[in-house]
Amino acid sequence: MNPNDQEQSLYYQKIARHFLAWRGAPFFLSAKDLALISAWEEAGLPLPVVLEGIDKAFENHRLRRPKADKILSLSFCGGQVSKAFEQYRDRKVGSGRKMASREDKRRRVQTEIERFLAHVPPEVLFLEDLFLEARQKLAGPDFADEEMEDLDEKVDGQLLARAGHEDKDGVKKDILAEGRRLAGDELARVRDIKVVRRLRERFKIPHLSLFYY
Repeated sequence: MNPNDQEQSLYYQKIARHFLAWRGAPFFLSAKDLALISAWEEAGLPLPVVLEGIDKAFENHRLRRPKADKILSLSFCGGQVSKAFEQYRDRKVGSGRKMASREDKRRRVQTEIERFLAHVPPEVLFLEDLFLEARQKLAGPDFADEEMEDLDEKVDGQLLARAGHEDKDGVKKDILAEGRRLAGDELARVRDIKVVRRLRERFKIPHLSLFYY
């Protein structure tokens, strides 16, 4: 599999996992959903932009229509994804930055890894080995994007596994305070996404996947 195939595969997988984590069962995407992801990929929408749009779509839906039916189609998120992309392009134009190449992304990830390793917060010292492994892989000539994606998911997994009750309960209270009516499993999935995001922001933990750069 060449790097472009790997990137496309991971692009589909990440969007599908993120959407299904919000939506819950049924755990599959329709042909229409897959076609939409393909359209986003061909249009050059960065992965973080798509994920941001999906988050916004679900958050707005829960806040404004707490008793409404579940979002079943990815197309429901299309408007928010488009809006997020427009904002992204406006930021790009304002900064004068061009779309980064794969090599540019690798260098940016390496910079972020070095920054993190230089001052690893004591609370997340357990992540040090994963970042050392990522640094070693990126230094090689034939690193695979999938390897970086796997390491990024391991970071998320360790953060979630070690998250304290205070963070989990706090996020859960925030979700309920927003007026969301979620079932047990669905509430847990949304809580987990937000807990990981909160911990990454608190301890300035960079992503390892090139999709985020």
